[in-house]
Amino acid sequence: MHRTHTIVLLLPLLLGAQDAAAQDPLTRVSLEEAVNLATRQNHTLRAKAFELEGVRAGEITAGLRPNPGLSFLADQYGGGSQNPVEYAVTISQTLELGGKRQRRLDSARAATRVAGHDLAEVRRQIVLQTQSAFVGVQAAKAALALAEQNLKSIEELETVQRFRAEKGDISELELIRIQVQRFAFERDALDARQAVRGAKIALRALAGPDRIAEDFDVVGELAFRDVSYPGPDLVGLALANRPDVKAAEAAREKARADVNLARANAAWDITPLAEYKRIGADNTAGFGFSVPIRLFDQNQGEIARTLVEAERVEETRRALLVQVRAEVGTALAAAEAQRQKVLALQDTYLPKAREARATVEFAYRRGGMTLLDFLDAQRSYRETALNYVQALAGYWGAIYQLEAAVGTSLER
Repeated sequence: MHRTHTIVLLLPLLLGAQDAAAQDPLTRVSLEEAVNLATRQNHTLRAKAFELEGVRAGEITAGLRPNPGLSFLADQYGGGSQNPVEYAVTISQTLELGGKRQRRLDSARAATRVAGHDLAEVRRQIVLQTQSAFVGVQAAKAALALAEQNLKSIEELETVQRFRAEKGDISELELIRIQVQRFAFERDALDARQAVRGAKIALRALAGPDRIAEDFDVVGELAFRDVSYPGPDLVGLALANRPDVKAAEAAREKARADVNLARANAAWDITPLAEYKRIGADNTAGFGFSVPIRLFDQNQGEIARTLVEAERVEETRRALLVQVRAEVGTALAAAEAQRQKVLALQDTYLPKAREARATVEFAYRRGGMTLLDFLDAQRSYRETALNYVQALAGYWGAIYQLEAAVGTSLER
């Protein structure tokens, strides 16, 4: 079952380069496509996949038996007829006792399981980074649209007020103040364009620059959708699904396997041997065996080291469980807080700021409000709208962080 799961995880990574060469770069990318590309093309993840294959090769080495030995000896040259040349051929084969081979296999297979879960953990982090980068692009695009909308609005107002200034309805100073204020909107637009470029570069780096065109666009806009999640069961889901938890459990199994291997290596091995000897015209045969006399080195140091390592791994696992519970709690609190912030801005403050801006602008165009009143209403709306965009980005970032903390997708 474990081997099948690993093969399913590895195939997209190992075949990703061939797929990349066969397809043209994408000009529009959805979140699902970005995540799929990242899990297939990301070089860090691919390097980890090859690392797993290298660790798996250790199982081959662990399962090998000791090689037989062969020695040949020719002796008594120049001894004359009384001492003919003597030829001897000896074959030996060490027999491992104490279950050493099986213990080596147990340790190597446990190491493969640890590496497999480590690969899944890297994949979890890459997916989270890709989701966050995608939201970053969406948020930057929304901020750019807002900045361009504000700039267009101030440009239209400037055109009207210039006409009024030419007619003498308003002073030149008031027109200059509007023109100066326009710089703030132009600055916002420039900053937003730079943010979009930076966010796209980050996303391409994660999802594969060879598969995504430089001048690409993301599919879907930043919008609020309620996400449901089983609050009391989130910690249980995390402990059951997170690959770093599984890796810690596999590391504990490997530590125990290493202790058993160290104890097995203390057992005496025996090496039977068979010898054929020819002395002149006479042929003889013999057999025997050799045994190491373990009086001093009984592998005490390695046994002590593996026992301490097993304790260290167990404490590390316990610390991880505490950390997982804290991460789930923190991510859940952040998601709920961001949700409340989005709803407050969406349902209350953003509509009020929009209505106030429209009312003040209408009154200002007709001389019922001062320029300062108009600029203040415009600034309040801009800040509130930008806060809403940032809150949406924070909300989805918190949702993806919660999914990463739990180790599985939530219902959307």
